[in-house]
Amino acid sequence: MSNNFEEDLSDVRAFIALGGGASGWFARAYASWYWCSDFWKVNLNGYQSLDGTNKKLFEKMLNLRTHADWNDRALHEVALFAVEKWGLLPPEKI
Repeated sequence: MSNNFEEDLSDVRAFIALGGGASGWFARAYASWYWCSDFWKVNLNGYQSLDGTNKKLFEKMLNLRTHADWNDRALHEVALFAVEKWGLLPPEKI
């Protein structure tokens, strides 16, 4: 895993942007992880549809907030991108 927050977040955003079933599942998982909301609950069985590289990317996503230089604004921007790209309707609070 990289020790670079920006690089890891860029990898996550790039995968969400790809399109396809695994990217759509990943986008919903990212929104669920970011907002900690029941609204975007995901079935973790979707993890099985990821290839080895994207399983590692999922682990990177889960660890983004452990980077010393993480910033919430950047995480939020990717969450909004995921919601817009995949047509996920956010709760009114967002």
